Amino acid sequence: MAKRLCLLLCFLVLFQCCMGRQQTSRQQKECRISRLNAQRPSNRIQSEAGVTEVFDHNNEQFQCAGVAVVRYTIEPRGLLLPSYVNAPQLMYFVQGRGLQGIMITGCPETFQSFQESQQGQEQQEQGQQGEQGQQGQQGQQGQQGQQGQQFRGDQHQKIREVEEGDVFVVPVGTGHFIYNNGDRRLIVVSVLDTSNDANQLDFQPRRFYLAGNPQNEFQQQKQQQQEQQGSEGQQQQQEGGGSEGRGQESSGNNIFSGFDAQQLAEAFNVDVQLIRKLQGQNDRRGNIVRVEGGLQALLPPRGQQERGEQQQDHLHARGNGYEETICSLRLKQNIGDPWRADVYTPRGGHRSSVTGYDLPVLQKLVKLSAHKGRLYQGALVLPYYNVNANSVIYAIRGSARIQVVQQQGQTVANEEVQQGQVLVIPQNFAALIKARDSGFEYVAIKTDENAMINTLAGNLSLMRAMPVKS
Repeated sequence: MAKRLCLLLCFLVLFQCCMGRQQTSRQQKECRISRLNAQRPSNRIQSEAGVTEVFDHNNEQFQCAGVAVVRYTIEPRGLLLPSYVNAPQLMYFVQGRGLQGIMITGCPETFQSFQESQQGQEQQEQGQQGEQGQQGQQGQQGQQGQQGQQFRGDQHQKIREVEEGDVFVVPVGTGHFIYNNGDRRLIVVSVLDTSNDANQLDFQPRRFYLAGNPQNEFQQQKQQQQEQQGSEGQQQQQEGGGSEGRGQESSGNNIFSGFDAQQLAEAFNVDVQLIRKLQGQNDRRGNIVRVEGGLQALLPPRGQQERGEQQQDHLHARGNGYEETICSLRLKQNIGDPWRADVYTPRGGHRSSVTGYDLPVLQKLVKLSAHKGRLYQGALVLPYYNVNANSVIYAIRGSARIQVVQQQGQTVANEEVQQGQVLVIPQNFAALIKARDSGFEYVAIKTDENAMINTLAGNLSLMRAMPVKS
């Protein structure tokens, strides 16, 4: 008995040491920052109805923050194909409006078209009211008509309307798609938290498409890195079945393309030809496709939908229980409307934020937060630092001079950040932001659900809290 206990204790100590080393190396990976530069997309993928632009996640500042950044530009009637990724993500809608679909396994299809089923019931009732002979036969036809109407009726999980200024949360491994039902381009910036505990792989972002034959935006960057490493990297690229360019896309790049078509047909109980379409064979449209005739989806009136989400959020705040709310969690909040500003000054600008206190899903599943700011011409954000999170700043409009200083007092960034660029401000690095003549509008996504800052100047700053003669 004593030997067994001793062996168990040795095993536990060894396990804790291994876990401690793994967590330490994970947190400290690639965080030796000597210079921060505003980044532009390093990879651009043109599709049938839009463009996907990927920022180089192998850059040292993205590696330090443990994030990957992607920007999607979706044309009207364009559909970003359904997919899921290995990390939670926070999306900010920069421009336009559209529909965001979230598919959560095990949740009911609560959006249903009852009108067609009701027509079938009326036909059945009319058939049952007649005589036994010919009218009884009509009743049978009415019943069959009801079944046909029910079969043609649509039903799906909840689809949410999104618009400019919305922050949208996508938990890890959750299927999702975006459709542009507006009359202008829909621009979305997505930040993936690859260092989140929910990602049990590595810092490499991985997107798993459920349809089409798209170029995988992250896989392509990985292939380019392998090519630079020599023949061994090229061999890994061929074994991985990746594609570069549009001429090699016939192999298929969604997850169903790797399965046997006949076995998939048996699993779905459909024809093999339909499965081959699902596998995206010879589909060259990319990851954003045009929906001819528009996407038809069931949606309640906008006012009712917003009121329903607010009521659900109040229930979540009272602690209804995780099991009861996973299918109805509120996943979006608008931080772009100036009327919802948390901080406002007439000559400086305004700022809105969303944290785990505003969206319970951030507290429970995603561990991210965001704030959106607008600085007027010449306005200054006093020196500050992020207490418990890295900050990923995306410039929406205008430009600003951003200075960042590290722990040894050295300037690691003195950049003019312009529209469409991204800059990472690491945790505890001091920063100062001053808007240029055109003003500056930005969104900052942070790697903690309740991110906090400390100011270094002003009434509530650390310096103000010290004695005068210290």
